[in-house]
Amino acid sequence: MKLLLTLCAVALAAAACATTDTTQVAQADCKIAPITTRNAAGGDHLGTYNNLDQRYAEMQLSTSEYRRQLYAKQGMSNNNVEDALKNCY
Repeated sequence: MKLLLTLCAVALAAAACATTDTTQVAQADCKIAPITTRNAAGGDHLGTYNNLDQRYAEMQLSTSEYRRQLYAKQGMSNNNVEDALKNCY
């Protein structure tokens, strides 16, 4: 009985030590950028934008009719919109 209790205590201590490492997670490689009329007319390619502008562009693309139609037509295969949105999360 004492052996079993000792083994459980050692296993618990080993498990507690295993969780002290900091895990580094890869950052999302989001390629969605806001589009302005200046971009579309041949101005600065991307210009400057902040994280909020990028998240707003993601929201616009994810709720667009274009995305819905492309998904209905092609599903997940060869769907560049779904691939771009997948890399943002």
